[in-house]
Amino acid sequence: MGRLKNATKAAATSFSDVWRRPLDRDLSKTQTTVTPVSRKIREVAANEVLLKGIYKGSAQDFSLSSYLVTGMIDVPRNLAGIPGVIPDEGQSDRLVNELAPLMMDEYPIIVATYLVVGTAWRWARWSDKLHRLVWETIPDSSIASIIIDLDTGEITEIYIDEQIEYNEGESNISYARRKRHITRTQIEETWTGKVNRSAQYKNQFGFMPIPFGHNCFEGEWRGNSVFARVLRLFKEMHDIAYKRGEILSGFNPKIIQKTRDVKGWIENNTKSIGIVDEKTIDIFGRELVVNTLDETTEFISLSSDATSSHTQAIADLERRIIKGSGNPELFFGGLATGNYASTETDRLLALEHIKGIRRELTKGTQELVSQSLRILAYMRFTQPPQVSIQWGNLSLLSESQKAQIMGGYAQAIVPLLRDGAISPEGAFYFTKELYPEFPAEDEKHFMSGLGEMLVQHSSKVGQPAFDMGGF
Repeated sequence: MGRLKNATKAAATSFSDVWRRPLDRDLSKTQTTVTPVSRKIREVAANEVLLKGIYKGSAQDFSLSSYLVTGMIDVPRNLAGIPGVIPDEGQSDRLVNELAPLMMDEYPIIVATYLVVGTAWRWARWSDKLHRLVWETIPDSSIASIIIDLDTGEITEIYIDEQIEYNEGESNISYARRKRHITRTQIEETWTGKVNRSAQYKNQFGFMPIPFGHNCFEGEWRGNSVFARVLRLFKEMHDIAYKRGEILSGFNPKIIQKTRDVKGWIENNTKSIGIVDEKTIDIFGRELVVNTLDETTEFISLSSDATSSHTQAIADLERRIIKGSGNPELFFGGLATGNYASTETDRLLALEHIKGIRRELTKGTQELVSQSLRILAYMRFTQPPQVSIQWGNLSLLSESQKAQIMGGYAQAIVPLLRDGAISPEGAFYFTKELYPEFPAEDEKHFMSGLGEMLVQHSSKVGQPAFDMGGF
């Protein structure tokens, strides 16, 4: 009897522990450290065909939801803009001006690929055929293997394998396979198929292809597409929209004609109104249907709630995609309404989102620009200039909002300076915060410009020159 009682007590204790343990345990931590820890320094290529198909609208299983990609790709790309390459003081800008057209043409494409595929690869090279600098595009899906230095984490080798389809002649399509092995010292290239040749040559500058990765995790070179988190939502939305379209397009209104004398009804609606062929009766196209006392014409239409659940599901998926995309809903225009409408907070989130994209792009851009200038300097027998990457001013304010800010700034800064409540350094700081492109280098330059303006204003209104000593 005692054993049974103890067994029952033990069973009750263990059963209660099942519910108690999750409350006592930190689910974000492991209970024991298992060594060795498995770590993969190996990255796989993006599903480039699918991701580009979603962006272009050509992926058949996602096409009815691909209209949302404008707010996820095109708006951030356009707002990010093209960075300026600014030579350091005393440096020549001749090579920078030569690089400018390439920046204008290629940079928006880099940003679009960086967002859609997750990684945009560019390789700065000199083309002997074109006699100019080129940024070779390497599709992420064509990079078969990336060799990483285990000590530094840097890319040391890249293997590229491509099946190239191209036109030859008026209507012939040919295929060639190109395999390349790129290191910092040499490049091996092999063509097979329609073209057969092999070559091995020196990597003269030691440059490797540069990956522009979006949302890379620690230690990763390849990034993640903005579609990654919402890919299944895109598919679900497409399927529901397709089913709704099938219901609406496949249903035709039906006619119910009540009559006791079919032959007489036909005669009344054909011969009596001048129609010879009774087969041409078109109730939907008729302006007048002749019915006797006991005859009626009715129509069966699709009920208003037949697809309401589909529409509600699509609207819910739109909101989930907007939230899950990581982009502020301000980028999606009029899609978000009601509680999801754009607010001042959303505008600030939008600004920070674009700044985050710019921060990710800056390092790769600096490296690509530096490599390009070194190549140009070598070909032009000169020294490459030292440059910095600077992004333009970013603002989502309307013209009326800018005018209100200007008015408030003017009303605040003058009394503060006049009463000595703010230093020239503080006035210069606030001015540059509101207007980053304000033409002043430092607080002395700012105050001297202000003093010159006041003196000129005093002379124009016929008053003694304003004394800047009061400031």
